[in-house]
Amino acid sequence: MGGPLVLYHRIKEHLLTITFRSHIILSILIRICLIIYGQFQDKHAEVPYTDVDYIVVTDGARQMLLGNSPFRRHTYRYSPILAFMQIPNVVVYNEMGKFIYACFDILVALLIYVIVRNELQSQCNKAVKCLLTKYGRGSQFSSKLNYGDSDSRNSPEKVAKASACFWLYNPLTAVISTRGNGDSFSSFFVIFTLYLIIKSDDCSNSVRKRNWLIFAAGLVHGFAIHLRLYPLLFSLAYFLTLSSRLVKSIKDFMRVVLFPNIQQLILILGTLLSLVLVTGLFYRLYGWQYIYEAYLYHFVRKDIRHNFSLYFLMQYLGSGDSGQAMSPGGLQKLLTLLPQILLILYLSIGFGQFRQTLPFAIFAVAYTMVTFNTVVTSQYFIWYLALLPLCINNFHGMSLRQCSMYFGIWLVFQGLWLLPAYLLEFKSWNTFYWIGLQGGVFFVVNNFILGRLIENYSFTPFKINLKKLF
Repeated sequence: MGGPLVLYHRIKEHLLTITFRSHIILSILIRICLIIYGQFQDKHAEVPYTDVDYIVVTDGARQMLLGNSPFRRHTYRYSPILAFMQIPNVVVYNEMGKFIYACFDILVALLIYVIVRNELQSQCNKAVKCLLTKYGRGSQFSSKLNYGDSDSRNSPEKVAKASACFWLYNPLTAVISTRGNGDSFSSFFVIFTLYLIIKSDDCSNSVRKRNWLIFAAGLVHGFAIHLRLYPLLFSLAYFLTLSSRLVKSIKDFMRVVLFPNIQQLILILGTLLSLVLVTGLFYRLYGWQYIYEAYLYHFVRKDIRHNFSLYFLMQYLGSGDSGQAMSPGGLQKLLTLLPQILLILYLSIGFGQFRQTLPFAIFAVAYTMVTFNTVVTSQYFIWYLALLPLCINNFHGMSLRQCSMYFGIWLVFQGLWLLPAYLLEFKSWNTFYWIGLQGGVFFVVNNFILGRLIENYSFTPFKINLKKLF
């Protein structure tokens, strides 16, 4: 075991010595190569590289150019903004949309880098300020200085670089964006909301600036909800982070919800303003069809195509009798949503009250939402994989061996599901029960991993060199 560990640490140290700009350039080249390779696979392989959603959105863009609604394209159920972004596919080059999504893939990494570096530096500065004050030298503190030890493996700069590289070199995220999936676009605005809320906490000395940052966070959050409905479930964690009261009981929770402070009201105002304006604009342009396809459809959706969800087989077997499809709908919906809602409430209250734990709260909520959802595809994994780098440095209780084991388990059971899915879709084998079984096992594995992550989550420790301070 010593050999692989030594090799791992050598590779890690070598990667951390490379400038972040070089990592960005290399990641861009990797994504360009994947897009070029994708064209070859689309032409010659049995399994196409390009995401079917990319084709649907491109058709929606074509309808836009003709002056029609993108929703005239059957199965178009996305924001019209995506169709607008893919207009270059029609007028310039069919792969342009993939380059646009790959750009947002890189922007996500930049945001991860900035958030992790600033957050660790902020915590480090607070620790230094407390130490200087303790020794009667508080006047020597300067917020303009970088107190992080740049030679340390755990310095803010190196940790931020490692966190961003976790996203940049993740094969799953790189492949999904270059296949033409727009989830990196929505993930950018989710993380940008997080950045603005955390940034606002650093402006406690300037109330006006803090309120503007919170308002901007609300605007971005509303736009993120417009793009994808799932960021709506992050709202409670954002709301609790801005509270000056600590929630320890149901009574405390109700008090915080019913009597919000000015910052919480500003966040709500920004979110509603953004969401209503964008939704109102597209409602005026495309009417009720936009409301149904982009929003309401996802609440009544019953996808019987094979997917990772625990509930896939139940939905498939229930789809045969259309006469009774509506009778168990209410109870079935309640039973599938209740565990998810309770877990999201628990995670939002447990980790969403503090700025330091907010990134993990959002990650855990996204992870739970995807795991318990009635429809789960590979693209949904981006929803939480984009947030995981923001908190990977906080799993101090997990060794390298444990991390590798959990990630390996996650990949193996994902692969075990993909085998019967391939046999069904491309070989026409009847593997529905096999897929249902693998979906159930994958559900258990995901819950096991989330439990281990929660169990091993902790704050980031800092090693302060007193000689450098004095």
